Amino acid sequence: MEKLKDTGTGLSSFQTAALFLILIAAFALRVWGISFGLPDLYHADEPIVVNHALAYGTGDLNPHFFKIPPLASYFLFGCFGCYYLIARLTGAIHGVGDFENLFLSDPSSFYFIGRLVLGAFLGVLTVYVFYRFLKKSFSIRHALLGALFLGVNFLHVRDSHYIYADIPLLLAMTAAFFPILNVLERGRLRDYALFGVWLGVCVAVKYNGVFVFVPFLAAHFLRERFRFSSFFSPAVFATGAISIAVFFLLNPFAFLDWGHFFNELFKQSGAEGFTGFLHHLTYSLTGALGLPLLILGFAGTAVSAFRRDPKRLIFISFLLAYYGVIVFFGQPYDRYVLPMIPFFIFFAADVLLELKSLFRLNGLVFGFLVGIAAAFPLAKSVLCDRLMAEPDVRTVSKEWVESHLAPGTRIALDVPFFMPRLKLSIGQLQKKRGLALQNGSSAQVRRVERMIALAGRDEGPRYELYYLGDPNRESFFFTSGKVPYDVRDLRDRGIEYVLIARISPDFHPAFYGSLAQSATLAARFSPYEDASRLWPVDRQPLTGAPFSMKDLLSRRRNGQIIEIYRLA
Repeated sequence: MEKLKDTGTGLSSFQTAALFLILIAAFALRVWGISFGLPDLYHADEPIVVNHALAYGTGDLNPHFFKIPPLASYFLFGCFGCYYLIARLTGAIHGVGDFENLFLSDPSSFYFIGRLVLGAFLGVLTVYVFYRFLKKSFSIRHALLGALFLGVNFLHVRDSHYIYADIPLLLAMTAAFFPILNVLERGRLRDYALFGVWLGVCVAVKYNGVFVFVPFLAAHFLRERFRFSSFFSPAVFATGAISIAVFFLLNPFAFLDWGHFFNELFKQSGAEGFTGFLHHLTYSLTGALGLPLLILGFAGTAVSAFRRDPKRLIFISFLLAYYGVIVFFGQPYDRYVLPMIPFFIFFAADVLLELKSLFRLNGLVFGFLVGIAAAFPLAKSVLCDRLMAEPDVRTVSKEWVESHLAPGTRIALDVPFFMPRLKLSIGQLQKKRGLALQNGSSAQVRRVERMIALAGRDEGPRYELYYLGDPNRESFFFTSGKVPYDVRDLRDRGIEYVLIARISPDFHPAFYGSLAQSATLAARFSPYEDASRLWPVDRQPLTGAPFSMKDLLSRRRNGQIIEIYRLA
């Protein structure tokens, strides 16, 4: 394709204004609704990062959890340290105990900081770094189009609201492509070394960052023209050694606690497998990019493959390798395609600029084409932000429970993630303390004891809570002690109310049917405009906000359908 170079050393006033507006819009999309759910927690994975970050404050920097690397939680620990110092200097708190009580009584400020830094800020920074990368390696027009498309990209916008490793990973992977293309063009030892550093950072953020090694190898072999000696290059081995050193520097307990580290890795690999050849194409990529942008991306990829431009071939190598991995060793979650998004965006911008040059399109026509490509992901981003700014179904149902059911009522809850965040009775908290003492978990004992102390000053109602599930299966500490999906058993235990989430007609259908026949429906809360809908629009796993356009359009709030049944 035609390589469009910058005509000057700096940006024109129009280009500067365009970049500024793109970054402002990107930031606005990522902070609108960023406090969703708080003080309750409605993302399945956020507490993993936050709780580990706070646990480091005890002096034990071993995460004791390696299913995702601890770098994100280490970084957040630093942010919380700054928060502690500011709060202490301003007199808002007077010590560590006050800081712990602040989190246990209302974690909102902690989660807001985490979402703002790990999500929104690093998300916008990724847009800027992507812009700089395309400007350096291609042209200012590639850079502005790429920044625009990534700035409004739905998947990137949505996940920039979360505290997790996906957004930091994409930032690190984007930065890693600077030395990758330098290896292709210059092949200096410092370029190999710098890539080794970034590779170590990528893997320390999230393990699938290791696949950025594929385009690096492509750059190395293309530069060396696949000579036999290039397969045994000392520079490549040095790169690997540097990356391993950086990984262990950022994640030292992977070495110091290597037995547990490898055990966790093997457990995590068991949760992944074949997702189908078309799932991430027809669902994840189509939903993340929108059909117009995805088609343009494929068109640009095909043209680049035909013309065999080395830079673009490097991008294609990553897309092919990474997609193959998530097909055979992935999970169905849409976020798995996030590392592919910038490259499809680049190829879409590339082919748009080629069309502009080939057909001599005027600014109006070209702007119209760009608008069509950006409209779908932008619309989804706005719809998603709107939902996040509204009270969640779990919040609404919690308000109903607290206003209609007396404190101490015995309540059975369905899948905890989809349930309102009701408070355990003090008696049950004391039992949890005894369980923590029995299991020898000092951190859990300390946390429960502070929760008991705070409960004496808490005016909110508390309930005897039971959690539906298999009593023989392992569960989280605060949802342990499962009760079976059996209406008769629930009545024998004196449980008065049951809260269920209508996730799927295949999920415990006999129990749901028995409940509907033998119990009274006391209340029903639906996130959909059509309140009579029985099941979710999108049956794919939901860890945060919805993904599909159909689901977003049909909703008025986030969450699943919740029904409350009275057994007594």
